[in-house]
Amino acid sequence: MRHSVIIPLYNKRAYIGETIASLAAQEKAPHEIIIVDDASTDDSAEAAEHALRHHAQDLSHTRSVLLRLPRNSGPGAARNAGLALAGGELVSFLDADDCYRPDCLRLLEQKMNEHRLDLAVLGYDSAPPEERFPQLGALRAEWEPLEDEVFLLPRPLRTAGHPDFFMGRASNVAARRQWLLTQRYVAGARLNEGIDFWYRVLKEIVAHGGRAGVLSAPLIRFRILADSLSHRPCRDWRLLATPPTVLRYAGSQDADELRLARMLAQRWLDYAQESLPDAAQRRAFLARHRPLLIQLGLPQTDAARLPA
Repeated sequence: MRHSVIIPLYNKRAYIGETIASLAAQEKAPHEIIIVDDASTDDSAEAAEHALRHHAQDLSHTRSVLLRLPRNSGPGAARNAGLALAGGELVSFLDADDCYRPDCLRLLEQKMNEHRLDLAVLGYDSAPPEERFPQLGALRAEWEPLEDEVFLLPRPLRTAGHPDFFMGRASNVAARRQWLLTQRYVAGARLNEGIDFWYRVLKEIVAHGGRAGVLSAPLIRFRILADSLSHRPCRDWRLLATPPTVLRYAGSQDADELRLARMLAQRWLDYAQESLPDAAQRRAFLARHRPLLIQLGLPQTDAARLPA
């Protein structure tokens, strides 16, 4: 099965070489690598070209494409541009500062074929070692074991809204391309855009009787960088746009959609309270978004409860 790996690239000169090296070291080489440079200002595209040349022998049977976008449009737009060029039967995205374990692509193809999976969510760990997914105990009720480190999601749309389930974090999803033909990322979104995309893909798969599963081994090593959105402070509450999935499903009558919207809104609220620099900023955020948070039934929507 041909596998297309799409890498959105923006100002990751220091890391893109190692990311490409992890693809060159795969036990099963990708059919194609599509790198989309989102108008980087640090010569990231040149570093990617150098890495592709350096690993040309190991990637001799891999089609390599480097697309340079004329203006910075965000990771969603870069992924969309790469997806439009993808020709493999299987598609995954890999962030430009992360790496696949050497057996990642081989195991993906093998397990997805053996268990007739249309979509697979991958395990990951982080460097520094702050995060690991999945936590097996927390999700025990959400899946059925198929074999060691492979699980079926019998109710994947419900599972997507579980607070300990991360679909799209570290770009940890692969799917058969047939399910991606009509879906695209929300181009301007920069918070939870991954789960928004993959949940819509998952809905399509479920509607047609497809299967989704989890490969729980840490097949992705992702870096936690100081400038990543989820870890850097936000100085202005107006920059914390409502996650697209929350806007999409806040008023839904579907229990799974509403569960997902509520879970993501809670993460968004928690991030705002932890990240904004002072009580005035937090109160302004809540004043703007309180009606939506109340609609979703979230606690902690009273500005008076916020610490000074």
